[in-house]
Amino acid sequence: MFVRRLAATALLTALTLTTSACSMSGNVTSLQPYSPSDGQQVDLETIKARNFIYLVSASGNGYLVGSLVNSSAEARVVKIQYVNPNNQAKTDYFMEVPAGQKLDVGYNGNPAIELPVVETPGQTAMFYFLESDTVNATMKVPVLDGTLSEYRAVLELLEQQVQPELAPEPVS
Repeated sequence: MFVRRLAATALLTALTLTTSACSMSGNVTSLQPYSPSDGQQVDLETIKARNFIYLVSASGNGYLVGSLVNSSAEARVVKIQYVNPNNQAKTDYFMEVPAGQKLDVGYNGNPAIELPVVETPGQTAMFYFLESDTVNATMKVPVLDGTLSEYRAVLELLEQQVQPELAPEPVS
């Protein structure tokens, strides 16, 4: 009788330890840094790109929206490069971020970067952020539409804006 109880206790203990051991692993996903928003983020040398999303309107226009934060004591120029997945054509957008400032793109009175609509909502679009020739990062930006009311309001404002100062420079 004692042997059966001991065997049952050992089996129950082993079963409990093996099923709960996954919480003892060192790679806990909730401890990894992440962006608690719909947008994506990336850190360059002194520029931080925050909460970037690619909004697509029902009228067929696309807009890149987000913020650039400059933590340095001097103004920095950031090149945002979009690569069209259909033909690999590159389009560069240059944005100057004042020293120690945040530049909002597409809200707070600032224009968005207008893009061709190639991707559909639910996909991601590839962008390259470059602060210098050697400091760059890749960001997969989510493509969203006006299904959610908070994005519908932003899209309506963007559709009303005229954006001549953000003309792209095609790259061959």
